Amino acid sequence: MDSNLGVETGTLAAFSGDDRELRITWADGHSSTFDSLWLRDNCPEHRDPGTGQRLTDIAELPSDPKLLSVRQLDDGSLEIAWADEDRSAQFSLPWLRQHCYCHQHQRSITAASALWRGSTDGIRRLLYSDVLRNQEALGNWLTSLVRYGIAFLSAVPCEDGKVLSVAALAGYVTETNYGRIFDVKSLPDPNNLAYTDAGLGLHTDNPYRDPVPGFQFLHCLQCSNGGGESLFADGFAVAADLKARDSEAFTILSRTPVRFAFKDAHADLTAERPLIALDHRGEVAAIHYNNRSLVPLSLPSGQMRLYYGAYRLLSQMLRDSQYAMRLRLQPGDLVAFYNRRVLHGRTSFRNENVTRHLQGCYLNQDSVFSNVTLLQRNREKVLA
Repeated sequence: MDSNLGVETGTLAAFSGDDRELRITWADGHSSTFDSLWLRDNCPEHRDPGTGQRLTDIAELPSDPKLLSVRQLDDGSLEIAWADEDRSAQFSLPWLRQHCYCHQHQRSITAASALWRGSTDGIRRLLYSDVLRNQEALGNWLTSLVRYGIAFLSAVPCEDGKVLSVAALAGYVTETNYGRIFDVKSLPDPNNLAYTDAGLGLHTDNPYRDPVPGFQFLHCLQCSNGGGESLFADGFAVAADLKARDSEAFTILSRTPVRFAFKDAHADLTAERPLIALDHRGEVAAIHYNNRSLVPLSLPSGQMRLYYGAYRLLSQMLRDSQYAMRLRLQPGDLVAFYNRRVLHGRTSFRNENVTRHLQGCYLNQDSVFSNVTLLQRNREKVLA
């Protein structure tokens, strides 16, 4: 195999390997290892040039392809040839670096979140008119929404249904049993405590739904003249601190599914999930905390007390003022937040001469993340 050790380019320092794997040391010191079968499966020629989708199935490929040679071409790409096959393929260096599958690189992909504890530092509050007319402002606002899980707009016209047009800037609205849009105000015969003047502790919405709504937008049309302050907290930060403080409690809450439910005359919803959900890497992926919709626990007797201890500790941490962002939304203010990360609540309020009124909607999670990526991609093209 042609190793060409010592080759210098803008991104590549050296490469080496054997018939089973290619090893690359990049100019910044990072090392990547690519299996021969992975390389054979990802030959550029086996993808449709228009859609980028794969044209071959794994069953059509050799079960144990062996690398014959690797050499760097004048354009900087690597040409790879396989033994026992009359073929070679060219891989660009940026593509290989982007698709490095080492543990360190995979962790860096999920490191986009910036944890916060009460402070609004870095969290964007922009004028609606700027976001509406300027792509860069829109990109900054949505990037803040993804990075911190929350972002604010000011001077949004106080018009009925305006929250839907603002939401359209970010993604697709999800319709639920509450409708495409819901009015958060005190009602005479409420089907949810949200539609009363009671205070609500920090919580995430709709853990009884599958899937749980990804993003929530709330637009203030009228604030009360007494109380009704909004509360927000970064659930990922609380979870990180819980893990550092009591790893056993964190493990219990992340491994024990519990059931949530909601029912009224028009809906009967239930779902089971842990309060702290982890992804396949063991990283916190979502928070599901809503004591109002948690049904009576059904756990083995030996686990019940342990679970309640962990549950109580998390609840106590959520009451700690160091985590809560507390503010009073004014008419025209709009807050957008990631419902699977950021908990929200409010203090109790009273309606005297005016009625506190917020309008909200839920957004499809994938559509928001997709739009952020597209805006970043377009920005990179402009700067290139």
